[in-house]
Amino acid sequence: MVNKVTLLGTLPPIKGISDYCIEQTRTLGERINVVFLNFKAIYPEFLYPGSTKEDDPSFRVPESPRIEVRPTLAWYNPFSWIGAGLGAEGEVFHFHWWTYFLFPVVFTVALIAKLRGKKIVCTVHNVIAHESNFLDRLLTGTMFLLPDRFIVHTDKNMEQLRDAYSVRPSGISVIPQGIYSFYRDKKVSKNDARKKLGIPGKARAVLYFGNIRKYKGVGDLIGAFRIAQKEIPSLFLVIAGRPWSGELRTSISDSVRPVREKKVVLDYIASSDIKYYFEAADVVVLPYRHFSAQSALGNIALAFEKPLIVSDAGGLPELVLDKNMVFEAGNPAALARKISLVFSKKGLLQSMARDSKKLKQKYSWESISAETVRLYDGLFRP
Repeated sequence: MVNKVTLLGTLPPIKGISDYCIEQTRTLGERINVVFLNFKAIYPEFLYPGSTKEDDPSFRVPESPRIEVRPTLAWYNPFSWIGAGLGAEGEVFHFHWWTYFLFPVVFTVALIAKLRGKKIVCTVHNVIAHESNFLDRLLTGTMFLLPDRFIVHTDKNMEQLRDAYSVRPSGISVIPQGIYSFYRDKKVSKNDARKKLGIPGKARAVLYFGNIRKYKGVGDLIGAFRIAQKEIPSLFLVIAGRPWSGELRTSISDSVRPVREKKVVLDYIASSDIKYYFEAADVVVLPYRHFSAQSALGNIALAFEKPLIVSDAGGLPELVLDKNMVFEAGNPAALARKISLVFSKKGLLQSMARDSKKLKQKYSWESISAETVRLYDGLFRP
């Protein structure tokens, strides 16, 4: 039985994939001892739109006697990489892979851990990067030579890992993302949330939340909203998130200008404010044009038990039980029909909310951590 694991990813104050790692570390720490290798400096700031760090009271490292966090990794200091590899403890070294920018750091630490006899596990968050290129594929392929076991979030990811990098299916485990309950750190009523954000109490609010990138289809949502608003005049559009480029910021601002009823915040939303956006919304839309994994934003919506409308990209349909709430990616007219339907069909929103509550229970981190520990133990069975 595995007693201790060393994880490499991000935890607060680093942003990165910290929402995932917060929940994973917290629940693994209820079962085994965890050493977490965190960054004190993850990227040169010019590579990331906005700061790489967040100082917010609800965005914090999980605390437990069984969890030790070492915030020592720095992109500019190879000695910190070597020291992390030499200091990895326990029987298993488990690293997260989500961007090839971190290849020098992660490869160095993982290689040293492997040479020291650790079993290597890799959770792959994006098998095919959102903006993939030759260097990404080369470095990712090299990184994937090290693990003894891979974890992906969807069956589609498993197929991609097999086809793109020739990884044997027997070496891949599909373990879904869990929900992110820590954003719901206190109870807020819909009415209070709307007052804080300036959303009319009787509006029918449609929310897009999260970083705005081309593949996420925010323009399609704006187009769909304008169509649906002709049928449902009380619709109110909420877009909250930082555009990935100045060009995209201008495009979104121009596209949304004709919308009559809206709240648009093109900026990073602090963790402690996230609850107000989700509590204020009637329905959350994920209009991604292409995608292959599960969406962290979808899992935040499930934590708030919010109805979801999703495109048919990647693992997004797994976030809804009613497949009528899945539309063809890149088709604003199809999305408009879904938006109109949820606000015109009696009882549908309530049914969708009940579905989200069921999926919230299905994707609990407690069950996911139990499955992860079983994976660790299985590495040592003959």
